[in-house]
Amino acid sequence: MSQGSGESEVIGRVVGGRFRLVARIGAGRFTDVFLAHDLAESRRAAVKLLSDDILPEGWAQDRIFPTRFLEAAETAAAVTHPHVVAVHNWGYSDLGLYVVSDYMEGGSLRGMLDAGHLLSPSQVLMVGLDAARGLEHIHRQGIIHGDIRPSNILLSPRGRARLADLGTSWALTSSETGGALMARSVFSAIDAARYASPEQAQGLTPDLKSDVYSLVLVLTEALSGRVPFESDDPEYTQMAKMSRQLDLADQFGRLGRVLEQAGQPERDVRPTARELGLGLLAAAETLPRPAPLPLSKPGPEVPDTGESAAAVTPDTHPAETAPSTKRRSTPRALLAVAALVLLGTVGFGAHLLWDNMFGAETQPVPDLAGAGDADLLRIENELGWVLDRREQRQDGTLAGQVLGQAPLPGTGLERGETVTVWVSLGPGLVQIPQSLPGLALEEAGQVLNEAGLEVGDVSERYDEDVIEGVIIEVDELFAEVDPGSSVDVVVSLGPSPRVVPEIAVGTSLAVAREKLENARLGILEWPEPSSDLAADHVVRVEPPSGTEIPADSTITVVVSTGPVEVLVPQLATLGVEEARLLLEEADLCLDQVEGPLDTEVLASNPPAGTVIESGMCVSLITRPEEDAGEGAEDG
Repeated sequence: MSQGSGESEVIGRVVGGRFRLVARIGAGRFTDVFLAHDLAESRRAAVKLLSDDILPEGWAQDRIFPTRFLEAAETAAAVTHPHVVAVHNWGYSDLGLYVVSDYMEGGSLRGMLDAGHLLSPSQVLMVGLDAARGLEHIHRQGIIHGDIRPSNILLSPRGRARLADLGTSWALTSSETGGALMARSVFSAIDAARYASPEQAQGLTPDLKSDVYSLVLVLTEALSGRVPFESDDPEYTQMAKMSRQLDLADQFGRLGRVLEQAGQPERDVRPTARELGLGLLAAAETLPRPAPLPLSKPGPEVPDTGESAAAVTPDTHPAETAPSTKRRSTPRALLAVAALVLLGTVGFGAHLLWDNMFGAETQPVPDLAGAGDADLLRIENELGWVLDRREQRQDGTLAGQVLGQAPLPGTGLERGETVTVWVSLGPGLVQIPQSLPGLALEEAGQVLNEAGLEVGDVSERYDEDVIEGVIIEVDELFAEVDPGSSVDVVVSLGPSPRVVPEIAVGTSLAVAREKLENARLGILEWPEPSSDLAADHVVRVEPPSGTEIPADSTITVVVSTGPVEVLVPQLATLGVEEARLLLEEADLCLDQVEGPLDTEVLASNPPAGTVIESGMCVSLITRPEEDAGEGAEDG
C-alpha cells in the first residue's frame, strides 16, 4: 500500500489472485499488514504489503531489490517449525510486493506490551523459550533473522510464540539498500537502534549471536517495560550497548542471570540460541507455572461472500473477466426446508445457518456438546455473542471436548450477551518421575512407560560427576505433562576429554603429580636413570603434553633416579690392557696411565672400591720399569 494512499483504497482488493484484504491490522518499519480472506482455502491470512513508494528511485526498475525481497520470502517459506510463522505465498502485485503468512489470532508481543501488559518471569520464560527454539531451528539452516523485536514475535490462540518476518527485514536493511530505505521509513533512527546488537552499532554484519542479543532485549522489555540502554540519542544507545553489561540478576534471579549472560556486549562469549534455551529451561525450576498470556481477541470479522479464487480477477496478473452466467433465485421456502434438514443431520453448524437465515433479536443457545473450535468461533463472528472460554483438565476427556456450558441449551440470548463454555485440555497431567536422573537410558524408558510416558529427544553432554550413558537431567520445562507425552532427557557422555598438561623436562615429580591430579588424570611413575637429571625429576611424559585423551586416563611419567653408580674394581697386579677391559665391563673408561704401559698396575685413581657414576674414567698407576727389573733379579 502506498504510504500516502488511504486505507480505504485497498480494503476489498485481492492480492495474488486469492487474498482479499479485509482490514489493516498493523504496520512494520517498511510495510503495512492486513488481515485477509484466503479465497482458495476459506481461511484467514496475514498479508504484508511493501509499496513501490518506499523503494529508492531506480530500484523498482532494475528489479534488484524486489528480487532480493522475494528471495527472502521464498527462503522463509521453506522453513517449517512450530515456533516460526509459516509463509504461504509471495509475489508482486499492483499494490506492491507482498508476503502472505499465517494469521496469528493471539496478536503480537508488541501489542501486548502496548496495551500495558508486562509479563511475569514465568510468562517471559515461556515466550523466550519458544523464540529461542525457533531461532535454533533457523540458525541450523544457516538463516539469520536480523530483526528480532516484539512486533515480530506473534502468538497463537494457545499463547505459543512464533517468529515472524523471517529474513525480509534484513533484505530491506542490507548494506546496499539500508540507508535509502531508512530515510523513507516512517520509523525513526531511535526505533532502528532499539533492538540492534552492539556489533550492528559498529557497522559489522549481524550473525546468529546478534539474533540472541536482540531476543534478550525483547525479553527484558517484556519483564520491565523498558528496553535496556534506550535513550533519545541513537548514538548513545549503541555506545552503551558496546560498553555496558546488563544488570538483571538482582531483579529476576536465575532468569536474570541467564539473560545477562546472553546479553554480553562481546558476541563471542554469548550463548547460541540452543544454549539460551537450555539456560531458560534450567531457570524454570525456580519459577511457578505461568498464568495464561493476555492474548488479543481475534481480529475483525471476515465476511464469507461465497466467492472463490477462480472467480476473482487478480491484481497480480490482470486478465479478461469471464462471461457471467445467470443464476436462478432459490425460493426462501426451499432454503428453509434445507435448513431444517441440516438441523436434523448436522447439528450445531446447521443451527447457526438457521439463525443466520431466520434469526430474531433473541436466539436460542444451541447444545454445544461436540462443538469444535470453528463452531465456538462462530458464536462471536456470526451470532454476536461474547464467548467466555474456560479450559480445564479432566480425566477421561479429549482436548477440545466441551464439558459444559452456561446458559443451558435453548436459553434465549440477545447479541452481546455471554456464553460460557468449559473446554477440556485433555486428561489430568502426569508427574514426570523424579527418579530419572541417575538411571541408564533403558531403565529410564521402563520407568516412563510405567507412568504412561515415553522417552523423547535424547541430548548428550559431558558431565564431570555422572558416568557415561546415565541420565543427568530431564529437559522439560514443567514437572507435569500430558499423558502419553514424550519426555526429553539429557544423557551424560562422561567427563569431558582432557589435554595432557604442560610438564617440561626437569619438572619436579611433586609438581607433575599436582598438575595431573588437577586435570583428573592418573599417573604411572616409571623410574629411569639419568646422568643429566637429579633424582625425582621428570625425564618425559607419555603421551606428550598437549595430547587430548579421555578423562581418568593414566599418564606415564618417566622419573629420573639420578645417575647409575658403580664400584671401581680391583685392578692391582693386572696389565694395562686387562685393567681397561675390566673397567669397560663396569661401565667405566680408562683415562690416563702414569708409568709404563707394559708393566703391572700398582693402583687406580679413584682407588678400588670407590663408588662413582657410571661412565666416568679411571686413571692407572703402573710399576716403573726399574722396579720391574729388580723384581726379576730377586726372583
